[in-house]
Amino acid sequence: MTASNVHRLNEEQCPIPEEILGQMHDSNPVDAASVAADLPEPQRAQLAAFCYERRHLHHLGLIIASTCNRPALRKAFGLAGDVVFKQSRKPDATVAEERRNTHHLSPKPITLATFVRPMDDEDDTRNG
Repeated sequence: MTASNVHRLNEEQCPIPEEILGQMHDSNPVDAASVAADLPEPQRAQLAAFCYERRHLHHLGLIIASTCNRPALRKAFGLAGDVVFKQSRKPDATVAEERRNTHHLSPKPITLATFVRPMDDEDDTRNG
């Protein structure tokens, strides 16, 4: 099995050509929403779900979801469709809130204890 076949088995396929997704990712939110608006709504909702599930495309997923109605999002997201519908109506506020929560819950840095070798009786006699 080639690496690309393994990738296909483990990764959900993007519902649009990757070139278009790349253009949407690199464009401003208004242009991305405009490109998404040209797609049929079921495909838009699937694209919103695809992006929403990926951290680096999450904001784009919310923008695309904002162009969909609640039933289409329910079909694409399942029970989470209602939540995504609500979040997508204020995507910037949603992303800002998620960043605050992530920063607040981020793990504390790990510090390593320094090892201090205990002094032997011999060390006492040498130093004293």
